Amino acid sequence: MKLITRIVIAIFSLIILSNCKEKLLQPISFFENYDLNSGKYKLEAYQVEGKIIDDYKKFYIDDPEVLNKMKKQWVFKYKSEVMPCGFGYELHLIKDNKIIKKTLVNIDCEYMEGWIYFPKEYLTDHKNHFKRIK
Repeated sequence: MKLITRIVIAIFSLIILSNCKEKLLQPISFFENYDLNSGKYKLEAYQVEGKIIDDYKKFYIDDPEVLNKMKKQWVFKYKSEVMPCGFGYELHLIKDNKIIKKTLVNIDCEYMEGWIYFPKEYLTDHKNHFKRIK
């Protein structure tokens, strides 16, 4: 009876631990303390390789309200698994037509450059605000 209990506890513990994501030492905010209400900012995305959102290869978001929603949402707390998926998009945060920050993301495998967990919804939730870059 004790052996069965130990086995059940061991299996239960493995299940719980395998579903836990490793936390970053400190949360990372992509948009930091930028004043996105100014109307001077936009987020641009360029396809690098791999899976993209629908047929959006190059797009941007410049609506200050949407960017502020993203600012609240894009606070990263967890590491991702190391996966050989590559990157689907290169993201640029632009102010006054100058790149002030950039990173790479994979929406299919849900990670960002530096092996940071990046839920695909962080972009797909805002798809109706994408504007195509020609």
